[in-house]
Amino acid sequence: MNGVTIAQRGFPLGLTTSVNQTSSYGGGSRPNNDGTSAALSGPVESRLNRYFDVSVFSQPPAFTFGNLARTLPDVRAPGPVTFDFSVFKNTRIAERYNVQLRAEAFNALNHPNFGAPTTTFGAGGFGSIGGTSAARLLQLALKLQF
Repeated sequence: MNGVTIAQRGFPLGLTTSVNQTSSYGGGSRPNNDGTSAALSGPVESRLNRYFDVSVFSQPPAFTFGNLARTLPDVRAPGPVTFDFSVFKNTRIAERYNVQLRAEAFNALNHPNFGAPTTTFGAGGFGSIGGTSAARLLQLALKLQF
């Protein structure tokens, strides 16, 4: 029997704007923050359409970069939580042959692992989560060793 558990914090979120106001190379600038935190409380499942408070951000004026830091200081993407489990059974058939039956379950508890929210200010769905990673996956294998 084997078991692997993964429980991680999510990655920091870096926000950008959909319009490059600075005419600089490398994409859009960062939005302005009005000085309040964008963090919202509650489980991720209840915040899928509004993972963080989008009302605290605004488009910076032309030819300015925006006052937001590279990443949000108090908001992170949801982190993955998975439990993988496997069971093996070895059976010797003859002196030279061995058969292994294996059953494996990835994300055995079928915990929903949500993706990162949309981080481009001005894009449709800004601040909402639109996807998840793979659900429970089961596999069986039969192996003949000689």
